[in-house]
Amino acid sequence: MKSHPSVREKIYAKLFLRRKGEGIEEEECVDINRVVDKNIEQLNCSLNEREVIQKKWINILKRNANKYGKVSEGNKIKIYNDGFSAFNNILKCIDKSKKRVWFETYIFDDSKLAQKVVNSLCNASRRGCDVILLVDYIGSIKMKNKWIKKLRENNVHVIFFNTFLNSFLNMLPIFFRDHRKILIVDNAAYCGSMNVSENVIPDDIFSVCDNEEQQNGEEDVVQRIQLHEKGRDKDNNSEGNGRNIRRCLEYYDLHIKLKGPAVKDLADVFIDSLRMSNTSISRSPIEKQKKYINDEDEPCYVQILESNVLRKVKSIQGTFDYVLRNGASNNIYITTSYFLPPGFLRRALYSCLHNGVHISFLFSGNSDILGDVPATYYIIKKLLKKFHKLGNAEGDVAHTGDNKCGKGNCNCNCNCNCNCKYNCNCKYNCNRKDCENFNHERNKKLTNYVLHIHKNMHFENFINYVKKKKKLGEHIFLRNKKKGTSQFFFFQNKHCHAKNLVVDNLWCATGSFNWDRFSSRRNLEVMVSIFDKKICDKFINEHKTKVRENSIEITLSHILNRNIFQILFSFCAYHLGKLSGKNIFDGLSNNSKKTVLRKAIINKYLTDNCIENVSLSMMWGF
Repeated sequence: MKSHPSVREKIYAKLFLRRKGEGIEEEECVDINRVVDKNIEQLNCSLNEREVIQKKWINILKRNANKYGKVSEGNKIKIYNDGFSAFNNILKCIDKSKKRVWFETYIFDDSKLAQKVVNSLCNASRRGCDVILLVDYIGSIKMKNKWIKKLRENNVHVIFFNTFLNSFLNMLPIFFRDHRKILIVDNAAYCGSMNVSENVIPDDIFSVCDNEEQQNGEEDVVQRIQLHEKGRDKDNNSEGNGRNIRRCLEYYDLHIKLKGPAVKDLADVFIDSLRMSNTSISRSPIEKQKKYINDEDEPCYVQILESNVLRKVKSIQGTFDYVLRNGASNNIYITTSYFLPPGFLRRALYSCLHNGVHISFLFSGNSDILGDVPATYYIIKKLLKKFHKLGNAEGDVAHTGDNKCGKGNCNCNCNCNCNCKYNCNCKYNCNRKDCENFNHERNKKLTNYVLHIHKNMHFENFINYVKKKKKLGEHIFLRNKKKGTSQFFFFQNKHCHAKNLVVDNLWCATGSFNWDRFSSRRNLEVMVSIFDKKICDKFINEHKTKVRENSIEITLSHILNRNIFQILFSFCAYHLGKLSGKNIFDGLSNNSKKTVLRKAIINKYLTDNCIENVSLSMMWGF
């Protein structure tokens, strides 16, 4: 039996969080063992490896389900990597809505896309739908007043999150923003990184779209728009062409459409945002959604993660940290727009690299924030130099294009036939003798590095000596011989605004969370975590496609060859960004809350004991 929580915790858990399994009925329980088995069977690995992976992920999913809740199976997911395709489906879904349209976004500007969304929301409200538009005050400062008036005249609830007045009255800190992107339309939900702005769909795209719809209908509009974008890219890259220069920086985003029980969990996150906005408008949780069991798309397991630092809800941060440290064993694919990771995420990445995990990063090489790219250069330099030194200390050659098994024609990233200890990957057949000689020299260097006294000590004697000593840390110089590798890519032409994480082709997450201090320490965030190999394969294919077609790789030599001004600018941008992420500037510091609590305790003590202390101090002896 679970202990009964307090009345406040009961109400809050029932309406919004359902944390730690509370409020999850027996009929909602998920058979995690079956979910893991179904996906592990699709991996190409041995039986022993399959058992280890199975046990590991069962423990991870059960731990997260018990700690954070909001888990469900039987969900259908569709991925959108193009703003036009996503909003084309979103607007159609809003136009067909019958019950509710709950729209939450960070940016809502004055673009043609925003105008179409306003018209669709007004039409939905006229049909009798419950329509709520929740936008961040700072992110949506460009929203036209006439649109706000039009929405409210059509009974659409327009709510601005954390206005300056609220911050002035100390209701919420000014830096506490609503960064979530959620749309609930009847029995469907959308979540991802797309805002309602011209950066997602430029205005000239809509002009082409309208012309194509009038001439050819709606069937081939998406393909024609994509062809138009490719032609425009060629025009923009051509010299001397000043007519077709883009008016705004376009974004590359990822968005998903959800159908199934997870829609209710995502709606609970929207209700939490509504409650945090300090408005009189409130909503009850929506009805349970049906499961898709026997379906062609093979429904998947989903857990909704959220971040609300004012309420101490950090399921995104906790899940990322735990999954990276305990779940990753082969590969990680990270796509994010701003990379200034807080300490716990940075240490988690170090742990993955120490455990031999390959990590592929996709960042924005054309950011919309001044200093973001130079600051990212500085972090990449720190990561590459750290493991470059580790590799040299152990005799490894850094992963910067040098050969690994001692032969000049040896390259990485394919299987080697020589069985050398590096498990290097060679395009050419190398001689076993060359690798054995190289390994012998490496072993001598490692022995001299570890034991500075015995220069002529044989490596075999050192191995025997280590095997005899069964103490803590006995294999400190031998464990993790195969270090992980990291590759960094900068997305070109557009600003990479997508947020995606894939671990070992089994677990992935997408949503609004950036790998920076603003998302981890301040903003309201949401992520949809998915345990499904087929969905992960789609995200990995998307990542590799963008890396291959639209990105450039950043190596250590590339960073070190920059001029002194670029290096200095990177240093300043990184430390300024790190300083701006400190909690002492936004009123969200834990130390300030501890100080307030300490003062309250002292005041309470003085109030309760002041009469006794005063009366005793006024007594005189006779």
